[in-house]
Amino acid sequence: MKVTRPGSATPSSMAAGDGRYPSNPYAAYTYGRPVRKKGVPDPDQHQVDIVNRDILSAEPPVPANIHDIADVLGIPDAQVTPAVEKAIARLMLRVNGLTENLAELQRHQIELTRAEGRDPFTGALSRNSFMQIVENEMALVGSDRTTRALMLCEIANLDDVLQRHGHGCKEGVFTFLYRTITEFIMLPHQVGYLGCNDFIALLYNMDEQDAWQRGDAITRRLKKHPFFWNGKYVTIIPVFGIYHVKAGDTAHEALVSVDYALRAEKEMKSAQLQRIPSGL
Repeated sequence: MKVTRPGSATPSSMAAGDGRYPSNPYAAYTYGRPVRKKGVPDPDQHQVDIVNRDILSAEPPVPANIHDIADVLGIPDAQVTPAVEKAIARLMLRVNGLTENLAELQRHQIELTRAEGRDPFTGALSRNSFMQIVENEMALVGSDRTTRALMLCEIANLDDVLQRHGHGCKEGVFTFLYRTITEFIMLPHQVGYLGCNDFIALLYNMDEQDAWQRGDAITRRLKKHPFFWNGKYVTIIPVFGIYHVKAGDTAHEALVSVDYALRAEKEMKSAQLQRIPSGL
């Protein structure tokens, strides 16, 4: 069954003075609607299939306003021909496409800016980015209750690894070590790559015992799950140095101090190995 919504009769419930509708019968069907210009078809005036709720004879869309086009172009209305309208439509499609391309390019630039502070091989913070963070943190030491420490990590057997497996595995070894470190040192702590053979972490509110426990956990993980490359397992032996930052330290001084702590740790382990009797 097809019905057409009435557009001229006013229901009895809309009588004047009932408080819900205006007393003017001609305004009954425009109450609560935006005012339409004379001659513009009412979008609500269409036939509806009551069963399927499908619009059977919807009104065509309102054509482009010639006066607006003429006003933008600065020409008389009479000169806005169908060809001009089509040209404007094509131009707008082109503008929309360029706008989308620009937005995509801007998103790509943001991603590049974020990735600029990362080492391209390991994914860790680059030396410059990490040292900038350390410099910013040095200015806060002593002014808040947050403690800060640096943990320096070096591969003790890197020369042996390269001799056994070749330099081709170096990038994979560094990436694997970084991923292992970040399993135990996560945000808000920061992990960076200083270059050569050194990874470094900035630790917040972590005492020396907890920091050494993290280092021991990383060592055990690398021993239990070694790096696999070119059909062989690659043993990675890390060594750590830890330094708790003090008020008045500069970023350079803190870096020198943690490097000194790492050298002392390497010398101690080397001395322990020398005391082990040969042949055991």
